[in-house]
Amino acid sequence: MNEFIQKLQEIEEKLNHVSDQMQELRDCVRESSNQDEELWVREPYEHPWYKYKREEFIASGNYTEPKR
Repeated sequence: MNEFIQKLQEIEEKLNHVSDQMQELRDCVRESSNQDEELWVREPYEHPWYKYKREEFIASGNYTEPKR
């Protein structure tokens, strides 16, 4: 029973930590939204296999790039 209580306390501590991190994130977002700077957006990830297959299709002439 003591082990169960300890595990619950560990979970509670971790949840509190995550809650604190979320609050910090909210604060940072609020601060950055008040600024007129552009935020960096990373390129979308493409798995190497899909990139290879797409390049194969392009080379064969059976593929056109999707319009966004």
